[in-house]
Amino acid sequence: MKSVFGYFNLLFWLCLSSEIFAQKSYLKGTVYADNQPLAHATIQLFPLQKIQITNTQGQYEFTHLPLGTYTLKVSLVGYQPITREIHIATEDTLTQNFYLQPDNLQLHQVVVTATRGEVPQYDAPVLVNTISKRTFETTQSLTLVEGLTFSPGLRIENNCQNCGFTQVRMNGLAGAYSQILINNRPIFSALASVYGLEMLPTAMIDRIEVVRGAGSVLYGGNAIAGTLNILTKEPIENGFEVAANHAFTNLQTPDFTLQANASLVSQDLEKGITFYTYHRNRTPWDANQDGFSELTKLQNYTFGMEAFWNTSSRSKWKTGLFYINEFRRGGSDFDRLPHQAQIAEQLKHHIYSTNISYEWLSKNLKHKISPYISAQWIHRDSYYGSGGRILLPNEPLTQSDSLALNAYGQSKDLSATLGGQYNFAISNKINLTAGTEYLLSQVKDEMLGYQRQIRQSVNTWGNYAQIELKPIPQLTWLLGSRVDWLNLNGTYQLIDQQHQDKLSLLVFVPRLSVMYSLHKNWKLRASWAKGYRAPQAFNEDLHTETVGGAAKFIQLAPNLNPETSQTTMFSVNHSSFEGNLQYNFIAEGFYTYLRNPFILTQPFELPNGVSVITKRNGEGAVVKGINLEWNMAYNRTWLWQMALTAQTARYVQPEIIWQSIDNQDNRQPTITQNLLRTPNLYGYVQTTYNLNKQISLSYSGVWTGQMQVPHMIEPETEYTILKTTPTFFEHNLKLNTTWKVGKHQQLQIATGIQNALNSFQRDFDVGIQRDASYIYGPVRPRTFFVSVKYGMQ
Repeated sequence: MKSVFGYFNLLFWLCLSSEIFAQKSYLKGTVYADNQPLAHATIQLFPLQKIQITNTQGQYEFTHLPLGTYTLKVSLVGYQPITREIHIATEDTLTQNFYLQPDNLQLHQVVVTATRGEVPQYDAPVLVNTISKRTFETTQSLTLVEGLTFSPGLRIENNCQNCGFTQVRMNGLAGAYSQILINNRPIFSALASVYGLEMLPTAMIDRIEVVRGAGSVLYGGNAIAGTLNILTKEPIENGFEVAANHAFTNLQTPDFTLQANASLVSQDLEKGITFYTYHRNRTPWDANQDGFSELTKLQNYTFGMEAFWNTSSRSKWKTGLFYINEFRRGGSDFDRLPHQAQIAEQLKHHIYSTNISYEWLSKNLKHKISPYISAQWIHRDSYYGSGGRILLPNEPLTQSDSLALNAYGQSKDLSATLGGQYNFAISNKINLTAGTEYLLSQVKDEMLGYQRQIRQSVNTWGNYAQIELKPIPQLTWLLGSRVDWLNLNGTYQLIDQQHQDKLSLLVFVPRLSVMYSLHKNWKLRASWAKGYRAPQAFNEDLHTETVGGAAKFIQLAPNLNPETSQTTMFSVNHSSFEGNLQYNFIAEGFYTYLRNPFILTQPFELPNGVSVITKRNGEGAVVKGINLEWNMAYNRTWLWQMALTAQTARYVQPEIIWQSIDNQDNRQPTITQNLLRTPNLYGYVQTTYNLNKQISLSYSGVWTGQMQVPHMIEPETEYTILKTTPTFFEHNLKLNTTWKVGKHQQLQIATGIQNALNSFQRDFDVGIQRDASYIYGPVRPRTFFVSVKYGMQ
């Protein structure tokens, strides 16, 4: 018994002595910005891989730390990070306070699109541009399409007077060459992208990350020109915001928007939810008083939410959903039913989207597993027709009446993504990213009155791997590859022509990128990548327009081959983040070769009045040029951003755009070697001057150079010529005032004018026989606006 008692006595003293001699210490402090405590800052402690988030008083604390040397890294979006080495020599409490400086150029914020992992934008081995909330506010951009103008290499265009079909061009390539992601997932389907750029309000967007150049390695097909990643808002702190904007197109036609959002976050910052809603009502606008609209009637109702739950310090659930109900109509006779109008293009969309994801980190923070699932469902009712009228009682129907009555259609679209990603920080010099994902795309597009039907199902299983190597601190290599197994099953019918496509395709796409830091202020980047587009229906194929009084459809040529690309890019980046003046300059050259490019050609009209244009393969095309970008900020007083793109986009041999069908027309075929609707020079400038904390002035300008556009001038033969457009320079001005209302609320009142000098197309076609696709240049004329915003932060 004594021996047992002695054993426990010895064990007690050993445990006590271990506590005494372990010499544990404490580390605490406060993070400040502008002499105010800063909440939500991240404190990382290396090599123990511990993380703390500052509380509402800006405080953090690490407990029971062994004696030794550590590295602390403090970071928060909107501020420059600080890294500091500390030494704990005694078992006492060590206090370390930090004073963060603003990141006025936002180059230290974390981006995820370049490597599919979190990395500071300035240190990303692939060049990434961001379009932030600040840009949306400065330029008074209320929808996604308006904000995309202000990123290097991007250009927005309107492709239809009747329905307002818009697309974004990246480095000279059309919209279908860019992959659009929502929260890193490719669920923004072909049908959604026809009008979706104008549907998504900036009220739901936190930022947009833009990666130019082929990104098919990480995100699959279509990412030939680049990738647009729309990251929706996440709750960060409690607050709300309500805003109204009243604009007048051409200083006369009203366009009203109302939006609101609110966030709730738990006191321990472990759970949060944000809601947003948006409403828009725009009256149609007629530019030349011919009775036919150039800007559509538009009504939009959007609602959505995002939520997160940190189930532990190393695991996180995220979920979100949104619903869009949009009605748009263009043409004439808006007081009549669509089939009674001379021309009507009317669409009503119901879009449902949801996502859920989970993130898990190992204890040593070296392993990260991220499963996810996303889905989007679209129901679209449409009408594309012309020649309608109000019938008298018992009046017999003509062929034109029958065609107008049967021009209604319906589309259904399902997109879903299921996948998982694994990240392994093998060492501070080697990082591995690997993943697998299954993508489903099913679309059914029917217009039975025109005997036109598309039924298409595309199943893609993709597997990718990427390794990041840092053999020396100045050099980063990024090597990746992806294998996609694509199965396509489609039926395409137009009148009496029908063909079926069954395709099984195995695609291998590699990517190689390198970044070298010549100096802390100089970086060189280079990359080479392959991309592809499968021979399937894309957004332009699901768009119908009325040209020359006839509905115009796109049909896919039988045996359409996949389109592939090779892209090479090189950039020089010079930056300075010290002192009051911060600046960033980038010169980026790009070269893309397209093999079997998809070309729209050979329009012709069927006996029943339906116009048809065929999508076929061309021989090849080359797009090459340079992007120049210059950003500068002086304190928080003055911000300047400018970008210019100079490029050429040409087919390797002349391609036929139009030729006579029956060979009885003596006109020569219309040919071109230029990619159409692509200017050789375009860019933007944006600047903001803060007079004080209450008043700011903003200016932005958008330059669009000359380009070739097709113009159908003879409806009977579909005779199409090429015209060279003039140059355009839009000037936008905004005055913003901010007033404190109480302790935490503020009121903003802003007014301004967009496209102040009315740099806008002057030669629209007129009447029912007009070519609705003959539209180019800025997407809106001179527009005056006034806005009011009230919120709490």
